[in-house]
Order: sequence, then structure tokens, then C-alpha cells
Amino acid sequence: MGAGFHPDLSGRENVYLNGTILGLSKKEIEQRFDEIVAFSELERFIDTPVKRYSSGMTVRLGFAVAACIEPDILLVDEVLAVGDASFQQKCMQRIQALVDRGTSIIFVSHNLYLVQAICASALYIDHGEIVARGKTIDVIAAYEKALHVQRAENFQQNSDGDQNDLDADFEIAKVEVLGPDLNETTDIRSDQPASIQIHYYAYKDIGPINVSAYIIRSDGVTCCMMRTSLGEFTPRLSQGAGTITVTLLPLQLIGGTYFAEAWFLNQSDSMLLTQKPGRSDWFVVHGNALSFEERSGVYEPKTHWQQQENSYSVKLEMDEE
Repeated sequence: MGAGFHPDLSGRENVYLNGTILGLSKKEIEQRFDEIVAFSELERFIDTPVKRYSSGMTVRLGFAVAACIEPDILLVDEVLAVGDASFQQKCMQRIQALVDRGTSIIFVSHNLYLVQAICASALYIDHGEIVARGKTIDVIAAYEKALHVQRAENFQQNSDGDQNDLDADFEIAKVEVLGPDLNETTDIRSDQPASIQIHYYAYKDIGPINVSAYIIRSDGVTCCMMRTSLGEFTPRLSQGAGTITVTLLPLQLIGGTYFAEAWFLNQSDSMLLTQKPGRSDWFVVHGNALSFEERSGVYEPKTHWQQQENSYSVKLEMDEE
């Protein structure tokens, strides 16, 4: 957008220059000039040198020229990253109008919501190599999965990753994440139930204890905590092997990569009995929303939406003369 703009020329002059570069005659540019300026909303500044424009104003004018000449192929690179909400919405409407008339749109963006809204198919490129191509929803899923895996690897490198050592009286042998079929899984949907199962071995009778379980995201964010004391459940450790399980109905986590962590505490829930936690393997959650957006949150609550409209009437009375 704005390819060929000259900073010392005014917006008006750059419209003619850019239009010429894009293959329009002077007459064709004149026919579309008012539409281009109106779309850019830069009427007050159209005779101001472009070097006085902000980057957003330059992109506005560049998009207005490109969109108003009705091209066969339009390459759009992060153009909607600038401008206010109303201008972005207008760009979206113009892009959709171009698509409807047969224009091919090549839309380059890191904004997954815009890609999902505009594109019927997508191409995921990493360092110049094609990783995935096909339906937009499938390619976005592949892209997000790669981001989560990368974040998980970075987290693993920055943490010790050690499981707890053998305690004197007992050990947490293993922590598993179970899917709705109660089998261990590394892949689960957000709207399905999931369980965290803690395997332990006690070398003697311990008696009542408390357990804390956490689910931690690949960037280190603790997404939820579950404690037996809060659930009014008191497990007891007797000599031998056993399991303690907590179930989430449903899981409700936003899509991403996670692991579960478990600690044993004393009966009063005030002191740790394990020096290090038991940790599960990484598991991947598939949610309904895009998951690598900063504002996506950490979980998808079960919701119920409703709307109520209040109607009103206005009575007009006229004085009779």
C-alpha cells in the first residue's frame, strides 16, 4: 500500500502518481479521484505533502487508491493494523465487495481474526518454507499449535523440569491427564471433561493429607488451582500404591499447551510434604476461540446469552388553531 508514493508530493499528486503506477490513465484517475479521497477521509489534507502524513494516513490513502481501482489481484499487507475502528470496518467492507466481484485478495497478516474473517484459504509460511495450506481454519490451527509448541519448549528450557525426588515416606510416582474416556491423553477438547490422576506410593501409613493440583500454560501462567481442602475431600495415605483423581466437568481451558502439577500437603493444608511437584507430560487443548491472541484469556466458560429489547412509542399532539 502506497508503493511509489513520493514524500515531497502532496496527497493529490501521489494519487495520480500511484494510480499511474497501477496502470490507470489520467482520465480514469480523474473519474475515481473524488471516490478515492472520500474513502481515505483525508479531504482536509489532500494537498499536504505526504511527508507530513502519519504512517496511518499514508496507508489510508494507499488503500483507497488500490481498492477504488477494482484490481484483478490485490495484495494487502497488514493494512488494517492502522486506522480507527470505523476505517477498519470500511476496509473490510470494501475487501468483501472486491471478493464478491471476483478480485483475488492476497491478505498478509498476523491478525488471525482478520485472516479468518476475510480468507477462504490460507498459507502458513515459516522462514520461507510452506508449512501448511488449505482451509483457513485448519491452517490457523496448525499455526497456533506451532506457536504453543515453541512456547512450551522455551518454558521447558527456562525451568528445571525435574520430577520430585523420592521422599522418605512416600512419593508421587506419576501425574497423568485423562480424557473423557479416562485414558491418558495429550490431546483434548476444551468442551470435554478431563481428569488429573496422581499416582503415589506410600512406604508406610501416613494418614490424612491434602492435595493441590494446578494446570499451568506453556508460558508459565497458572490457569487454575484445585485443592482437596476447598473441595471438602480428605484423602488418606495408607501403605502401598494408590491414585488421587480430580475431574473437571468440562475442562474449559482456552486452546493451547499445558501441563498438570501436583503437590501433597499436611492435614491442616499449611505445609508442603513434597519438596518438588509431580508433573504430567505436556497436553494440547483444542478450543473454539483463537488461542494465541493476548485477549483470549485462559478459559472458555459455559455461557448463556440473551437479549431484551425495550420498545417505545412517541405520541405527537398538535394544537388546533
